[in-house]
Amino acid sequence: MITTPVRDDIRVFAAAVRTHLDDLPADEVDDLLDGLEADLADQAAEAGDAFELPDATTYAAELRAAAGLPERRPQTGGTRIPVLQIVRDGWRETGAAVRKNPAAVWVLDLLASLRPLWWILRAVVLYLFIAPFFWSGYAWMTGPLAHLIGAVQFPGIVLMSGLLLVSVQWGRGRWAPNRVVRGIRTGVSVVVVLLTPFTLVALMGSLQSTVWNASNNISAVSPYTPGLSADGERIRNIYAFDAEGNPIPAVQLFDQDGDPLTTVGRDNGQQRYDSYFYGGGGSVPVPYLIAGGSDAWNVFPLREIPAGQITWNEMDDLTEAAQTSFPFERVQPLPADVAPSRAPSTDAAAGDPATPTPTPSAAETVAPTPDGAVTP
Repeated sequence: MITTPVRDDIRVFAAAVRTHLDDLPADEVDDLLDGLEADLADQAAEAGDAFELPDATTYAAELRAAAGLPERRPQTGGTRIPVLQIVRDGWRETGAAVRKNPAAVWVLDLLASLRPLWWILRAVVLYLFIAPFFWSGYAWMTGPLAHLIGAVQFPGIVLMSGLLLVSVQWGRGRWAPNRVVRGIRTGVSVVVVLLTPFTLVALMGSLQSTVWNASNNISAVSPYTPGLSADGERIRNIYAFDAEGNPIPAVQLFDQDGDPLTTVGRDNGQQRYDSYFYGGGGSVPVPYLIAGGSDAWNVFPLREIPAGQITWNEMDDLTEAAQTSFPFERVQPLPADVAPSRAPSTDAAAGDPATPTPTPSAAETVAPTPDGAVTP
């Protein structure tokens, strides 16, 4: 309740203070100025001629600070405040409000001490974004991990070193002499912040794929390659020589279980050509055709379709198959004490080596006919 008359200059002062607070909600202004005129009237009555009113602008700013309110945003002639300025003011006001909390101050100080890590992260994310445009990385790796490991090579070293240098200098407040460069710095930082989660997810997926491929690298090669191989390379054909060193035009081979020994393997299906070599740039082995029986893949040497005569038509290609030439006309004979004089008999295999076994006659030897069929 006002007990002292209010002077006109006090009313003018209160109105001026209210004007400086007109950017705030009306209820907040009323709370701030409640009782202001009465208090000033009482002070003026006590001080007499010595009483002086303070500056309205300064007094309004002090009221804002005491109430923890943001500073007044400047407005000139009704001109809109730039959005960037509003964002900056809001950021400063938010920072000031946060720093009133001791726990928040501790977190902010911790994050400030980790700024060098952000400088490095910014350079790495930019590198992973730029590197794929210049080289493909390592073939045995996938995704961003291939390019990250590629940073140890000369092009990667140059690019990564340049990005690290620029990022660190920007973080230290250097190399940003004008508003254009500072704007670029801000834009790059925003892009990096947006790309960082996707980059981390891509790196984890790339690492997982690389580990998986490496762990399955051995099992993905030989166990699924059909037929015979030596030193990791498929065997296309087999050539046999007898004890005297002469080539054997046709020989049937079997393994320890009595199964046909083939270079093609058991998964060739009904195809009459070796699918592993078919279209591979070389000769393609084909089986001997047995009249009334299955194709003989274990009669060596196999016939082959010359590489230059492949037409991609199975029947036409089979007609071009021919007997292959031996790699040697004759090889070194075996010594007499090594070459067997006769084949072991069934009785000898059972424990009676003294029982002789007749040597097969020429009529009993398997030999191919000119058209490729095998006759007994």
